[in-house]
Amino acid sequence: MKSKRQRLKTLEEIQQLRNNLSGLLGNKKSIDPNGNYVTFEVKDNNHLLTQIISLLEVCVFALDGDGMMLFPANQNASKEDSVIQVLELVLSILPDTQLYFMDKLDEKLSELDNQKMNQ
Repeated sequence: MKSKRQRLKTLEEIQQLRNNLSGLLGNKKSIDPNGNYVTFEVKDNNHLLTQIISLLEVCVFALDGDGMMLFPANQNASKEDSVIQVLELVLSILPDTQLYFMDKLDEKLSELDNQKMNQ
């Protein structure tokens, strides 16, 4: 009976972590109503990861390439400035709260597995 209670408690803790999740795939409570923000849709975590990888690849290409990759109307900016802008975007869309949630979920599930093996 103690094992079932512990499992239920662990599931409740996981649910609480999920309810407090903020970020791209989290709840809408994390959006600041007083701030300016931009949204975009991702299908799932893999799609988000693909988007981030693509942005980072563009930065690498821009810094390695010899050609100019600037929009003609923006000739006063350097490619380094443009790359900094993209990197700041990448930092803002990193799914840090989701990664934290996944770490905690793994931790809780591992505890359940260890309890099961010790019985």
